[in-house]
Amino acid sequence: MATTEFGKVVRIARLTAGVKLNDMAEALSVSPAFLSGLETGRKKISDEWLEKISGYVRNVLKIEAPDLEVAAAVTNKSVNLDGLSPQHQMLVAGFARIRELDEETEKRFHELLVAASRGEK
Repeated sequence: MATTEFGKVVRIARLTAGVKLNDMAEALSVSPAFLSGLETGRKKISDEWLEKISGYVRNVLKIEAPDLEVAAAVTNKSVNLDGLSPQHQMLVAGFARIRELDEETEKRFHELLVAASRGEK
């Protein structure tokens, strides 16, 4: 089965740190099949598992993976709007409704979102 966006980020972090799927699963107290299911999209990535895996990647593997939350949302095909202002919710919904962007516009939006996520203006 194909790896999801979330799975790609996790797998790259694991391989960069030289950690096998079985070792990561053992450290997280789950079966390798469960962890594989999260990587391949057979299982939804709950907020709890996103937090556990993010913590493992950051604190154990010592790798920064700022796109992990976004990759989980893409994999789950959902974005949690709880806690966002109505204006922010409308912005997210507006982006979701856009069906096509040319490559240059997409690149500019990406750069703007990355800068905004870092608190840059």
